[in-house]
Amino acid sequence: MKMATLNTVLLFSFFMAFVSGCGDKQKSSTPKDSKLFGLASPIQLDWGSNTVLLNDYFPDDLLIDSIRIDGPLTFGLDEATGMLLTIHCATQELPRLMNMTVFAEGIPYGILLKAPTTREVVFRYPENQLVHNVEFKASFTNWALHPFERDSNDAGWVYKAFVAPGNHEYKFVVNGVEINDPGNPDSMSNGMGGYNSILHVTDLPEGANPIGRTPHLYPSKLEGKTIQIMGSNVKELIAYWNNFRLECVQEGPNWVVRIPPFAKDFNRSHIRVYGYGDLGVANDLLIPLAKDKVITNPSKLTSNDWQSSIMYFMMVDRFVDGDSSNNAPLDDPRVHPKANYYGGDLAGITQKIESGYFRELGINTIWISPIAQNPLDAWGQFRDPDIKYSGYHGYWPISSSQVDHRFGTSDELKHLLDVAHKHGFSVLLDYVANHVHKQHPVYQQHPDWVTDLYLPDGSLNTERWDDHRLTTWFDTFMPSLNLMDPNVAKFMADSAAFWIEQYDFDGFRHDATKHIPENFWRLLTKRVKQRAQERGQYLYQIGETYGSRELINSYISTGMLDGQFDFNLYDNALAVFANDQESWKRLTESLKGSLNTYGEHHLMGNITGNQDKPRFISFADGSMSFDTEWMEYKRMGLKKTIPIGDPVGYKKLALFHAFNMTIPGIPIVYYGDEIGLPGAGDPDNRRMMRFDGLSDDELALRKAVSNLSALRQKHMALMYGDFELISADQALVYKRTYFGDEVVVILNRQPNAIDITVPGEGTHHIEAHSYTIIEHTPTNE
Repeated sequence: MKMATLNTVLLFSFFMAFVSGCGDKQKSSTPKDSKLFGLASPIQLDWGSNTVLLNDYFPDDLLIDSIRIDGPLTFGLDEATGMLLTIHCATQELPRLMNMTVFAEGIPYGILLKAPTTREVVFRYPENQLVHNVEFKASFTNWALHPFERDSNDAGWVYKAFVAPGNHEYKFVVNGVEINDPGNPDSMSNGMGGYNSILHVTDLPEGANPIGRTPHLYPSKLEGKTIQIMGSNVKELIAYWNNFRLECVQEGPNWVVRIPPFAKDFNRSHIRVYGYGDLGVANDLLIPLAKDKVITNPSKLTSNDWQSSIMYFMMVDRFVDGDSSNNAPLDDPRVHPKANYYGGDLAGITQKIESGYFRELGINTIWISPIAQNPLDAWGQFRDPDIKYSGYHGYWPISSSQVDHRFGTSDELKHLLDVAHKHGFSVLLDYVANHVHKQHPVYQQHPDWVTDLYLPDGSLNTERWDDHRLTTWFDTFMPSLNLMDPNVAKFMADSAAFWIEQYDFDGFRHDATKHIPENFWRLLTKRVKQRAQERGQYLYQIGETYGSRELINSYISTGMLDGQFDFNLYDNALAVFANDQESWKRLTESLKGSLNTYGEHHLMGNITGNQDKPRFISFADGSMSFDTEWMEYKRMGLKKTIPIGDPVGYKKLALFHAFNMTIPGIPIVYYGDEIGLPGAGDPDNRRMMRFDGLSDDELALRKAVSNLSALRQKHMALMYGDFELISADQALVYKRTYFGDEVVVILNRQPNAIDITVPGEGTHHIEAHSYTIIEHTPTNE
C-alpha cells in the first residue's frame, strides 16, 4: 500500500477545464459519463484508521487514477483491489470539513469528508470491597456490556470511551445489577418503567463561548444562474453540483455559487452546500434543479424527489377486506382473536387508492407490510394469557416469491401497483431478509445456511438483540440466515430483487436491519441501483434499526440504505408530546442530534408510531403510563380493550403530526394515527382500520393531517429548506426557509392558551394543545 500526504484543493477552473475537454483522456469524459449513481454520501471519519470502500460509490471495474484530499490527512489506496481506501486521522488539528477528489477514468468526483467529532469521556465508580465486577452499557454502545478497569491508583473503577456530541443514556452494572451512575444526578425515563443516567457531550471547541451562535447557511437569492447563500458565522464553504466540486466565492456576508452550464443536459440534478466555522459545522443545503434552473415551485417535483414524500404504512391484513373470498383465519383455539387473520388484503388497498382516500389525506407513498406466503398454522407462545399467533403480520416467510393467498394473487398485486402508479403513488414493500420460518424451503434444503441456535456457552441464541445482534434468532422457529456466507447473501439478494423486477415496487422497507451484516446491504443495493437505472427511476430503501444514531447511520450511505426510521427522535417526541411535564429541551436536543448525524436533508423516516409500539394516543390520553414494564403493554392489550381516555389525546396527536410534517425527513403515518386509533402493545396496536362511523374528534384529527400534508406539499421550505430553532421556552418555535419561501411553526403543548411573540412575526395567540403555522410564499416560477 502506497501512503501519501496531500494538501490540495480542486479548483473550479480545473473542473471547467475538465468538462470542456483538457487532455486526450478528458476530451471523451463529460458529466453524462459519470459512473456514480445518485449523490455521494459524506464520509464521517473517526480517530485512527478509517476504511472506505470506494465500490460503495463506483462500479467494481472502474479504474481509480488518483485521489486528492485537501486536508492534513494520511491515506492510501490498496493496489490489489483498487477500491479499498484507508484514511488516518491522527491529529486534532483538522478542518471540520474536507473535500476528497477521486479521479477515475478522467472524471474528478468530489466526496465530502467530515472530521471526527467524538471526545473522550471518563466514567468512574468508587472503590468498594463488596464490588468485584463493574460493567458499562449505553445507548452509544448499543447497550452492549463493556468492562470497567481497576484504577492504577486503586481509587476505584474506570471506563473510557469516545463519545459523539449530544445526550446519551447509560447504566452501570455492578455485580450483575443495573444501577444509575451514583456520581451523576441527571436521569431520564427509559420508557419501560425505569430511568437511565444521562451524559451531555458538547460539540463546542474547548474554551468556546456557548452563548455564541453556531454557523448557519440560508438559501438566499437567485439571480440568473447564480445562487446567493447567506452564511452566519461561516468561514469556509464546500459546494457540489451532483458529485462534482464547485467554486464558492465570498462576496461580503454572502457566498455565491454558479449553476454549471452542463446542468441543462439533466432533467434533475442537485447542488449541495456545506460549511463550517469556529463554533462547529453549519447546516447543509440541498437545492434541486430542473435542467439549469433552481426548482422553487413544488409542482415541478416528481416521485423521484423523495424529500417530497409523505408516507403511509398499513398492515395488509388490518386495513381493508376488499375480497372476503380469500379470508382464511386459523381455526385454532390457541390463537388469540387479536392475533388471528382479520381479512385485509391487496384488493382492499387498491379500492382505497381508487376511492381517493390517500389523495385526500395527502399521502403520496404507501408502504405495505410483508406479503410473502406465511405458515398455515399457529406459532409462538405468550404466557398469561397462554396464547399462540398466526402469521397475519407477514414476518414469518415460508416463501420468497409467492404472494400469500390470504392477501390475494400475483395479478392482484400487479393491479395494485398499476393503479397506484397511475394515481401518482410510490409503493414500498416490507421485505424480510434476516430470517425465514423453519417451514421455508431454504431452511429445509440448506439447514447449514443459518446461524447457531445455541452459543458456545450453551445458552440459547434468541432475542440477543445487542450482544449477538448479527446471529441471534427472533424465536426458535425463525432461523436467522448466515448472510455473511456469499451463497446465502446472493440467494436473499436475488429474492429481494425478484419483487422489484417482477412487480415494479418503488423500493423497500427492510426489517431488522441491524441484525444483517453490511455485505448483504451492499450486494442488494447494487441490484437495486441496477434496476433503478434500467427504469430511469430512483428506488428508495429505508431500514429498521433500534440502537444508537452511530449504529443507525452506519447502514446509511451511497452503497447501502437511503435512510432508516429515527427511533431516537420518536422516543423523545413521544415523551414530550404525550406528557405535559416533559421539557421541550429533551426534544430539541434529540432533534439536534439527528440533524448533526444525518444532515438536514436526510431521508430518515419520522414516524407517528409502528407495529411494535403502543399507540401514541393511548399514552397521550392517559390510558397508559410510561412507567409500565415493556412486556406488560403486550399483556394489557391481550387481556382488555384499551379505550380512548381524555379526548385531549387527539389534540396532542395533532401536535405530533404537525411536528413530523414540518421538520426535515420523511413523515410517516402509521395507519390509524390519522384518526387516533388506540391500542396497547402488539397485537392490540394492530386493530382493524376504521373508515366509517368516526367521532367528531376523529374526523377533526383526520382533517388536520390532511391540511398538514397539503401544507408540506405547498412549501419547498418544508421539503428542502434549512431548519432554525427560534425558541423552546413556552412554546416550540422554529423556522424553515428556502429562498423566498418561509414557514414559521409554533407548537403549544401547554394545557392553557398562551401569547407568543416571534421576532419579525409579531404576537400570536395559541390555544391549548394547538399549533399555528405562519406562511410567507413567494411568487413561484
